[in-house]
Formats: sequence, C-alpha cells, structure tokens
Amino acid sequence: MSKKLLWIISIFMALAMICLILVQTYWINNAYRLKERQFSQVVNQVLYTTVQDIQEREAMWHIMDEAELLDSTWEEAYVELEFGEQQHIEEYNWNVESQIKIDGRLDHSVFIYQRSIPGTHEYELTIIADDSVIHMKNHQGIEFFDSNNLGKVSIVNPRQVKTKIEKKMADNRFFLDRMMNRMIAPELPLEKRIKPEVLIHVLEDQLVSNGIDLDYEFAVLKENLEIAFQSNEYLENQEGQYYVATLFPRDVFSRSGYLSVYFPHRTSFILRSLGFMGISSIILTLLVILGFSLTIFIIFRQKRLSEIKNDFVSNMTHELKTPISTISLASQMLNDKTIPAESKNFDNISRIIGDESKRLGYQVEKVLQMAIFDQGRIRLKRKKTDINDLVQTVVTNFDLQVKSREGSISGKYNAENAVLEVDPVHFTNVVSNLVDNAIKYSKEAPDITIETLDRNGQLVIKVSDKGIGIKKEYQRRIFEKFYRVPTGNVHNVKGFGLGLSYVKKIVEEHRGMVDLTSEFNKGTEFEISIPVNSK
Repeated sequence: MSKKLLWIISIFMALAMICLILVQTYWINNAYRLKERQFSQVVNQVLYTTVQDIQEREAMWHIMDEAELLDSTWEEAYVELEFGEQQHIEEYNWNVESQIKIDGRLDHSVFIYQRSIPGTHEYELTIIADDSVIHMKNHQGIEFFDSNNLGKVSIVNPRQVKTKIEKKMADNRFFLDRMMNRMIAPELPLEKRIKPEVLIHVLEDQLVSNGIDLDYEFAVLKENLEIAFQSNEYLENQEGQYYVATLFPRDVFSRSGYLSVYFPHRTSFILRSLGFMGISSIILTLLVILGFSLTIFIIFRQKRLSEIKNDFVSNMTHELKTPISTISLASQMLNDKTIPAESKNFDNISRIIGDESKRLGYQVEKVLQMAIFDQGRIRLKRKKTDINDLVQTVVTNFDLQVKSREGSISGKYNAENAVLEVDPVHFTNVVSNLVDNAIKYSKEAPDITIETLDRNGQLVIKVSDKGIGIKKEYQRRIFEKFYRVPTGNVHNVKGFGLGLSYVKKIVEEHRGMVDLTSEFNKGTEFEISIPVNSK
C-alpha cells in the first residue's frame, strides 16, 4: 500500500470519527439539558410549595392568636394519637375549650403548640390536625410528638364539644378587622416571621418527596436583597444556578422577601440521573476514539517497519553478495589451470577466503538475531560463566581490528563475584556488539575500555569509548529495532540497526538492565547490570 493511499484512508477514517464524536456529543448534551430543565422544574415547584406552606402556617398562627373564645365552659374529651405504621393510643383527660373547623384540609399536617397560662402552673395545648384547630387547657407535663411520625390526631367521645367559635368569628367584626390589618401591613420583620428550623424542615421534606436527595444551601433575603439569615455554607456569587421564590406571595401591598437556594453538586447529580444510557454512550465514545487512535498508530508503525525491513533486505543482499563474490573469485583462481602454480599466492588467497568467510558468518549471525526478535522470547542455554574471562576473550578478539586503526582496547577486571549463570554465546554477542559500535563510531583511533565491577549485589559491565557520542534527541530511541542514528551525508558506517536492540533484549532476558550515558563529540558509555543470582 502506497503512503498516499494510506493517508487518504486515514483522513476518511478521521472524518468519520469526528462526525461520530459530534453526534454523540450532541446527543449527550441534549440529554443533559433535558435533565437540567426537569431538575429546575422540580426545584421551582418545591420552592413554590414551600413558600405556600410557610404562609399557611403563619396564617394558622394568626387565627389562633386572634380568636376570642366566648364560652369558658370546659368539656372533657380523650385524645387519640396514631404514629405511622404502628398505632399508639394514649388517653388523656383534657379540658376542651374550643374546636375550630377550617375550610379545606392542611395536607394532613400536624402542629402541636404549647404555652403556659400566666399566673398558674397549668398549660394550654393547641393541636392543628387535618381540618380542625383543637384548643385544650389544664394539663400537666405535656408531651411533644414529631409531626413527620404523627399520623393522626383526633378527639374520641367528646362531651358535647361546643362550636360556638364559628358563630363568634362570623359576628366579631373586630376579629376580621385585625386579620385584614395583618394581611395588609405585616408588623413583624422577615427574620421573625420565619423560623429557620421550620423552613429547613419544610424544604427538606419537599425535596425528598420529589426525589432530590441532594445537599443544598439556602438564604432568606429581604426586599432589598440583604440576607436575613442563611445556611452555614451559603455563598453569594457562587458558580451555578440559583433558584429563587418570593416569600409570602399573598401579602397585598408589599413583597416580604425571597428564598434563594442553590445545589453545590447539581451537575454531578444531573449526570448521574442520565443513567446507564448516558454513561455507556460516553464510555463507548471513548473506546471508539481509543481504538481509532491505536489503529492509526499501528498502521503507520507497520508501514514504517515494512520500509525498514525492505532497506534491511536490500542492505543484507549487498552485504552477503560481497563476501560470496570474493570467495567465488578466489576459488576460480585456485581452479584456473592456465595460471602456473608458482604464480598463485596460496597464502594470500587462503587469507582472503578466511576473512570473507568470517564476514559472511557475521552477516548470517545478524539474520539469526533478527529471527530471534520475530520469535519473541529467547531460549537461553545458561551455564556458569566467568564474566571476567568472557570479557577478556572479547578484548582479545577485537585487539587486532582496533590496532589496525592505531587504536587501543583494554580491560579492567575488578569484579570479584564474576561467575554467573548466563548464556555464554548470547552474552559474548552482547559485549561484542557494544565494542563493534564503539569502533564504528570512533572518528580516528578508537580508545575503548571494558570494565567489570561489583555493585549492590549486581555485576556491572561498562563499555566506554571516546568516539563521536550520541545527541540527546536520539538517545531515547537508540534501543529500538532497526533504528540507526542519523550521520548526515556520511555513509561509511555499515549495519542494520539490530545490534543495540539485541543487546537490550538479551540483558533483559537475564533480568538485567542496560543504561546509556553519552555526550556528543566526547564519547559514550554503556553500562550493563546483571543480578549475581540471575537465573
């Protein structure tokens, strides 16, 4: 596949991916906005119900405070209290002073109101339940009940409870005037008209009953937007949406204030409300993006490897042909009957054949190294080997080659625990590859040092040279397969980019590490660390 066609396919795949992401983003955004609107509608309804409830409670207390009871005759009655799922009935002997009938119902709300009678040790109790206001007196040790758990309050067997209060309220013009005045001109400031604990109780009940179990912060604002009171962590100008409702909306000539609420974790709550479909859509989109990225990366990587392998085959063919042609030519000279025997330099011909055979073997070894990478894990034939002796053998093998360039190679054998279980063949190739690179990348006479030493339970082999060094931008890729450091227009360095990647793989198979320290134009040092107990 040509590079141009590969780029065209990649561009079409990228465009398709972008369109898919845009569609998914549009769908997720619409779903989020819909949930956000639904959340806002529910919260606004909660606030509306809350302020209505608060005003109804205030009106109820006005009725109790203003009612003038005409008849002081007390009647005996029993009070029955029913709690939630369990019915708990207690009979108290109360003096029922009055019972006021209210038009409509109060949503099954229950209020218990107690106050002492001045100048006595008695108490009077007012219970507001369902459609009645029951006023009672003369009871010691009044008990209080949570209105959330109190399911029912009723009078059992009343003794001719009088309802004269209704007639009195109808005829008492003073009562009506007082109530009208309170509606037209509220006398109390906002912070006294609303009790914080009552507001919190009503607001939380409404939120939970509407499916919003979420932390919130609130504030009660005056008509001039000053804060009358607020929750502990309420902050003005907080990022996010504030929900505001007018308090006491039935006040005729003035606005008494506002209730402001915001939810710090509103966004996360809405995202959770998207449910499985929203989350799965996001996850699938991310997986598709990841898969597309990996596909593009693998395609271009395989294309690059294909080009490198083609270069490798071309170079290898040239490298193999040269020694084969030389050996073939030497063989023809030996077999040529027209050349007198005394004219044949057998020593020179045999030397040429030997050198080219070694060169051919070296190239074959490179091919075998490439096969090792294709197979994956290497099967090592470990045996106890003296690393000092192994390094000394490598120094001896390269001594003539280095001296032919008027250079020097030396060994420092400082390791005391030098006997390790390693594969001697592969390990010899590792050290040889490092020395071979040091020779190749030395401009003039090579100056190479190989040192062994002990360090923290490891045997360390250092191969250092004073060659051309490696620039920092190339060092991170130096151990990649087929990678060769660019040398500009200089092409006198032969190789296939397998040597250092082979070194790294063999060292890692021995549970070791290889590190590089290099400075451009000053030299390079490779350091191999192998655990002494490597197996």
